[in-house]
Amino acid sequence: MWTTMSMGSAVHINVNSDGSVTLVVGATDISGVRTAFAQIVAEEFGIPVQDVTVVSGDTETAPFASVSVGSMTTRSTGTAVYRACQDVKEQLCRRAALRMKVEKGEVEFFRGRVQLKDSPDKGLPFAELTRENFALPGAGPITASGCSEPLGRPTPVFVVQAADVEVDKETGKVTVLSCAAAQDTGLAINPGIVGGQMQGAVAQGIGWALTEGYVFEDGVMKNPTFLDYRMPIAPDVPFIETILVEKPSEATPYGIRGVGEAPMVPTLATIANAIHSAVGVRLTELPMTPEAVLAKIKGSD
Repeated sequence: MWTTMSMGSAVHINVNSDGSVTLVVGATDISGVRTAFAQIVAEEFGIPVQDVTVVSGDTETAPFASVSVGSMTTRSTGTAVYRACQDVKEQLCRRAALRMKVEKGEVEFFRGRVQLKDSPDKGLPFAELTRENFALPGAGPITASGCSEPLGRPTPVFVVQAADVEVDKETGKVTVLSCAAAQDTGLAINPGIVGGQMQGAVAQGIGWALTEGYVFEDGVMKNPTFLDYRMPIAPDVPFIETILVEKPSEATPYGIRGVGEAPMVPTLATIANAIHSAVGVRLTELPMTPEAVLAKIKGSD
């Protein structure tokens, strides 16, 4: 179980005269989160995702964004994006009501258009409203901002993993043959990105489990480079099957949860359990290098 972090962020939206939208965020585009933000905007306005441009600015040009990390960015900044979209829709409803000569409470934004609640066939599409608002007296450009704040309650996630390993009893070398990770992801805005985050986390966990470790001698680190600090490369990582269990959170728009960090943790225990299942030895320290595994095997003989 992973509780996930919660911090605040802000975004800014500009609606352009051709019906396209520009979203300005301060979040770094880790793992393709800009795609997820664009999907949120497209969903809210009922427009093609190709009509949404997401700009990741710096601290001089973009609204404040909290740290960009694997288990928080889509959930935290995505909430700000969702709220900015609601502001835009409020403005569109107000202006459409003036044009249709009705009270604002008589109209609603639904599936890419502002329509009369009592007569849904009468309405104005998003692109038409945005285009005409630049020229109509008293209208002008449509801009909006949205903010998210630290959540008052956690949005925990749960992860289950399984792995097949092969252990060479003569050398102690462990080869991970296959791995599967199931996670309570909440609604997966972009399943491909979510699955990729899970696979990357498992790959990192494989490194922690089998090869990554600091070697000190008299207080001096002896493996300070990536030549000596052994991180996994492609041949070390098997196909990682991902299973997305989309149980929405009640604390966020669309039920988004965090993803990126949680799958790292159970990988270590999963591989340790698989080694025990294969050769009957229990390792309790990391990394489980060939030397450590071989010593355990010899000690159990």
